[in-house]
Formats: sequence, structure tokens, C-alpha cells
Amino acid sequence: MALAEPPPERLSDYERAICYYTLPRVSYPVSFGLIVAYTLCLLQAFAALIYGLLWDRAAFAKGGAAALAVIVVCGVVVFMARALLNELRMRRALAVARGVPDAIADIRDIPDPFADHLLIRHPLHTPGDMFTCTDNSGAVLYFVESAPHSAWWKVKDAQDNEVLRVHVQAGWWSFSFGEGVPSRLTVHAGDAEIAQIRRPFTFATSTIQVRCEQPRPKEYEVRAGGVYQDKRLVGRIYYLHRSLYLDIEEAEFHEAILGLFVAMT
Repeated sequence: MALAEPPPERLSDYERAICYYTLPRVSYPVSFGLIVAYTLCLLQAFAALIYGLLWDRAAFAKGGAAALAVIVVCGVVVFMARALLNELRMRRALAVARGVPDAIADIRDIPDPFADHLLIRHPLHTPGDMFTCTDNSGAVLYFVESAPHSAWWKVKDAQDNEVLRVHVQAGWWSFSFGEGVPSRLTVHAGDAEIAQIRRPFTFATSTIQVRCEQPRPKEYEVRAGGVYQDKRLVGRIYYLHRSLYLDIEEAEFHEAILGLFVAMT
């Protein structure tokens, strides 16, 4: 198997365990209720401003403008504070694993929780980049290429055989600042379309729906970094060391999940 340049930092056993089990518990995304409440406040302030301007009511116009400015500033502060708090919690959790040697697999009394998992990584990229997907040791698993402004991602194995193609049917848009993935994708193997991937517009946590057609019908859901099959957590997608990681049960690995993973930026 060909070797790529080694990753900036190898993911240790403890870092992997923290990313898989701990970080989802210490990170709190912006709730749907908070977004709805904030949106209603914005609409009310905007409505007061418009009413004052159209009907020549100076008090409403001034009050609406002032309220709109205050709400916007407060919203920026609240959302930035939430993001900063999440970042501090994640950094604190990861600091526990810093410098701890890989030992999980060597402890006989504790089963390796990742013994049946695949771990795939790729660097962050932009459409048009060419990059590799590797395992944790730096061995190349896949080559990924896309011409600039192309709607297709091509994925090849280490022997340069095409594995699949990913077609971007709709671009990056969502109110929720979620994963950097297009809103509609299709995954192709040879001449056959084997899966459709959809990320519906939402005001809440972004949810990605993966519907597989071949080799047998199957559905996945990806939300908050977790990969679920029939409501059971089977893997996670997380970011660390300037790379994106797909950590999934080998029995649940499907080309559609790989297609989604390579399209993430």
C-alpha cells in the first residue's frame, strides 16, 4: 500500500476515545428554541421600524431601530460566547489526552472499543483540490480528485482504480452553520447511482439523510457529527489536527458514507 506524507499529528488512542465519546457530551449546539426566539425578536423590531417609517411614527421608527441594533449585537455576543464556551470545553477535554501513550489495545482487561472500526482521515480542502484519504498511520486508502468548478468528485483506490463518483447537485446552503457539505449529492459506482444524500434546510442542528440503493436498500442519518443507522450510533465524523476523520464500524461502512465524507470541507 502506498504511503502519503505523514499526518501533522497521529491521532492517539486516547484522543480518539475523547473525540468519539466525550466531545459530543461537552459541546452544546445552539438550540432550535433559542434560534426561534431570536428570530421572533428580530422580526418584531424590524416590523416596528417599518411601521414607523411607513406611517411617519417617529417613536416607532426610533424604537424599532434601537431595538434592532441591540438585538443584533446581543445575538452576536450570545452566539460567539456559546461557540467560545464549546471550544474551551473541547480543548480542556483533549488536553487530558495530550502526551498519554497509546495503551488501550495493550490493556488485557479492557476490550478495544475500536477493534471493529475503520478510521479514515483527509485534510480540509476546497472544491478543485486533489487530496488523499489515509488511515491513521498515513497509508493511502483513496485518492480524491475534482477539476476546478466541477460538480464531480472522483474517488480512486491506492491502485488508481475508480471506486465511486460523487455528483454535487446543489451547493452549500443552510441557516444552521453545520458541516461543510452540499445540500444534495448523488453517489455513483460505475454507471449506477447507488445513493442519494440530502441535507434539508433547517433552523436547528443540521441533519444529513443518506439513502442507499445498492447493494441493498439502507438509510443513514448524520447529525451533530454522529452517524446513525436505524437510530443506532455506528460512527462519528470529527475534526482534529487540521484533518477530518471518519470513525465508523467496519460492518456499517458504505460507499455512500465515504462519498459524503470526501465532499465535506
